[in-house]
Amino acid sequence: MAAKLILGLSFLVCIVTCFAQEKQVPLPASKNGLVVIAHRGDHTKVPENTIAAFKNAIRSGADYVEVDLRTSKDGYLVVHHDATVDRMTNGNGNVKDLPLEEIRKLKVTDKDKGKKTYQIPLFSEVLKTCKGKINIYLDFKDAEVVAAMKEIRAAGMEEQVVVYVNSVPQYKEWRKVAPSVPLITSAIEEVKTKDQLAFFLSQGTIEVLDNLYEKDMVATANEYGAAVWLDAQHEDENETDWKKVVELGVQGIQTDNPGRLVNFLNKNGLRNGLTKATGDPYAKYKKQTYRELKNIKYGDAPDGQNVFDAFIPQNLKEGAKVIVYIHGGSWVGGDKSEFPKQLVEELAGKRGYVVASVNYRLVKNGNNRFPAQIDDIKKVMAFIHKNAKRYKYDADNIVLMGGSAGAHLAMLYAYGHDEKKQVRAVVDLWGPTDLTDKAVRQDGTDADNIVINFLGEKDPNAEIARQASPVCFLTKETGVPTILFHGGKDPLVDVSQAEKLYKRMLELAIPAQLEIYPEEKHGVGPSSAIDVFQKAINWIEKYNPNN
Repeated sequence: MAAKLILGLSFLVCIVTCFAQEKQVPLPASKNGLVVIAHRGDHTKVPENTIAAFKNAIRSGADYVEVDLRTSKDGYLVVHHDATVDRMTNGNGNVKDLPLEEIRKLKVTDKDKGKKTYQIPLFSEVLKTCKGKINIYLDFKDAEVVAAMKEIRAAGMEEQVVVYVNSVPQYKEWRKVAPSVPLITSAIEEVKTKDQLAFFLSQGTIEVLDNLYEKDMVATANEYGAAVWLDAQHEDENETDWKKVVELGVQGIQTDNPGRLVNFLNKNGLRNGLTKATGDPYAKYKKQTYRELKNIKYGDAPDGQNVFDAFIPQNLKEGAKVIVYIHGGSWVGGDKSEFPKQLVEELAGKRGYVVASVNYRLVKNGNNRFPAQIDDIKKVMAFIHKNAKRYKYDADNIVLMGGSAGAHLAMLYAYGHDEKKQVRAVVDLWGPTDLTDKAVRQDGTDADNIVINFLGEKDPNAEIARQASPVCFLTKETGVPTILFHGGKDPLVDVSQAEKLYKRMLELAIPAQLEIYPEEKHGVGPSSAIDVFQKAINWIEKYNPNN
């Protein structure tokens, strides 16, 4: 495989998150618990990524064949690893710059001194060759998802393909076009610990990771429902390498020597890896400890703007406390699905809280400007309170959490609109606190334009700006314990916003904690996110313990 995917994931619950919380999908059926992937086919005797190499992979007993997909100048899908044809053929130039007619005339040379030549195959030819005989590990180099899926469906191979995505846009497009196709990727470079890996996996639905080389990291991936298929291929690949990989507890190995690897595994009784039986080796980790109720309606706004998702502990105790999360997105985007699965598991699954993640009306084409958003938060809080006795949770003890625009709404409700005094604490993830302050909206900046669009008013001294500012409602009587997280280099919401509110809370003797991450921007990366998670949980349990 070529360069690994470097997913630029940050903990951006404050803006439109790349990943929604779809459920993971099944991997293609395989009779073996530890799958063998033939890297670019079995090319020990014939050239890589040719029909001959794929047929050899089938004969080797491999479970998958890795296929590299590219697009010709005239839009045909072809199978070739390199961006250029220079290394593997008698021609030169970029695949994307060559029409199919020229590509088909190129000679792919046999490793045996050119005595036999082959062609760069069409994707449709590869699908036909593999159908019903071997699964495909599709390395999605340079192609259109719709075009690729059209050919996969035409071949009847929908349940025999796993896709390696090389970028965030590829991930989003595959999830949109073909949500039932399982995806592979690599954990980002920042992921060094089990907690960071758990955070990474909580941001999306990845079925397979391919770059974890420690046993506890493999186990953590399995715990989050992701298989681990490691690349073992290199020039001197041998049985010692394979043994080390198997001992990590992986579910798959990619190799340049599929026949030899299959023989090694069979000889040592390892065709199912470290498990004793076939089947899903990580199924035991997938049992959820909470129930998920989707799209509960609390208001009449169209297009799913007045709904929330609820996460209910499997063993719900009467009087369980409630946590409500409000998403970010500059009041114009975002969705309730951004609430990290890791936090859902920790709060609902392990600690027994009832968790709700809320949608609200978004500003669009000049409609739904403030105060529509805070009116929606009032509605959802009233809905939660109204149904408390029926479902036996405690609606008089609620923690509000939010990211950016959502944090702003959480603070505004807690300090200015909580007439029933339901809110016991707030978790603020880099939210704006004072929309009358030019520090958050300097003239002509993105921040200023966002606030103007939100309020429908340019003047920071206007009454509506004050009505939309949490700090303006903060008093000794209205304040609740608040923990504030902020990036020191936040270009969208100046860190002084958090500092200003924190100072005011100290003056009023309201419990408060300020956590500034000096090098972070609007949101935090995985390393800091683990610290954010733990401190947020500690704050919740201190001020709203679920006894």
